[in-house]
Amino acid sequence: MSASRSPLGTGDGQRRLALLRRVVEDLSAESNLDRVVETVAELVSEATGADACFVHIVDSERRELTLAGATPPFDSLAGTIRLGIGEGVAGWVAMTGKPAVVRDKWSDPRYLYIPALKGEEFSCLVSVPMMRRNQGAVGVLNAHWREQREVTEAELDTLEDVAKMLAGAVENSLLYKRLAEREAALASFAGRTIEAQEAERRRLAADIHDGVAQRLLSLSYHLDAARAANPEEPEQVSKELDSAMSLLRGALDEVRGAIDGLRPGVLDDLGLDAGIESLARSLVGVNTRVDLEPIALSEHLETALYRIAQEALQNVARHAKASFVSVSLHKAEDKAVLSVADNGVGMAGDPPPHGHYGIVGMKERAELVGGVFEIFSRPGEGTRVVVRVPIPN
Repeated sequence: MSASRSPLGTGDGQRRLALLRRVVEDLSAESNLDRVVETVAELVSEATGADACFVHIVDSERRELTLAGATPPFDSLAGTIRLGIGEGVAGWVAMTGKPAVVRDKWSDPRYLYIPALKGEEFSCLVSVPMMRRNQGAVGVLNAHWREQREVTEAELDTLEDVAKMLAGAVENSLLYKRLAEREAALASFAGRTIEAQEAERRRLAADIHDGVAQRLLSLSYHLDAARAANPEEPEQVSKELDSAMSLLRGALDEVRGAIDGLRPGVLDDLGLDAGIESLARSLVGVNTRVDLEPIALSEHLETALYRIAQEALQNVARHAKASFVSVSLHKAEDKAVLSVADNGVGMAGDPPPHGHYGIVGMKERAELVGGVFEIFSRPGEGTRVVVRVPIPN
C-alpha cells in the first residue's frame, strides 16, 4: 500500500462521509464521460489507498468491457483494453453483479494477465460492480495494491457505496454521449439530405431537359409532320404517328423512372416484403433465399428499409463477389428486423471509411427513423447487414 495514501472506511466515519459528499459534488457537476471516469479513478484510489485504479464500462450490445479510465500512467490506455463479459475478474464481476476480493490474484483462476496493465507489479485487487436497479452492471471498478493486504469489510462497503453513486453518473454520461452522437449524426444526415435533395433536383431537371423534354419536342415535330402530310399518302402519316408513339412511350418510361426514384412504386403496389423480394430476385448470377414477413409499417419506415435493402444488395452485386445472398425481414417484439447476408469476400478489420460502400448512408438512414444499423464482416466469410427499427404502436 502506498505510504502517501490512507484508506477510508477504517473507522473514520467523518472522512468516509466527506469522501461520499465529494463524490456527489464532483460527479453531479460533470456530464462528459471521459472526465467522469477520470474523477472515478482518482476518488476510488483515494478512498481505498489503492496504488492503481481501473474503470471499465459495459458495452451491452457487444457484450464486452472497455477500459474507460485509470489512474496514471494507465490513463493513456483508455479505449484500448477490452474484455468479454465473464472474462477476467472484472468480466466475472460484470457478469454476476457481485464484488470480488482477490487477495492473491496469481492463485485466482478468474484472473487474466494483460501485459499493458502490468499486472506483475500488483499483488491483490478488489473489483466491484457499478449496478443500476433492474439493469445490471454499467461498469466495474478495480482497485489494485502492490503489496498483499487484508481488505476490511468497512473498506469494501465504502468502495461499494462509491460504486453505486458512480453507476448513475456513468449511466447519465453514457446517455449524454449517445444523445450528443445522435444529434451530431442527425445534423450530418440533415446536411447530407439537403445535398442529396439538391442533387436530385439537378438530376431531375437534367433528365427532364435532356430526356423527356427532348422526346416531347421531337414528338411535336412528328405530329406536325403527320398533320401536314398529304392525305392521299397515308403511309407517310402512319410513319410519322409510329415515330410519335415510340417517343411518347420513351417519355412515359423516363417519367415513371423519375417517380420511382422518389418513392418506389412497388411499395404502394405490392408492399415492403414484395418490394424487397423483387430487389433480391433481380441480382444476376447470385442465388437468393428470401424469408420475408409482411409487417404493417408507416410509409417512411417502409421507404427507409427498402432503400437500405437496395443499397446492401447493390453492394453484394458490385463488391462482394458472392454466389449466395440471404434476405430476411421479420418482427421481433416491437421491432422490424431486416438482414442481408452474403457469402462473399468480406472485409478486413472495421467497416470501410465513411461513405465507402454506402455504409454511412445506410447507418444514418436507419438512425433517422430511430433504428440501429450493424454490419458484421470478416475476410473470406462474407458480410451481414442487420437493421432494427422500432414499430410504432
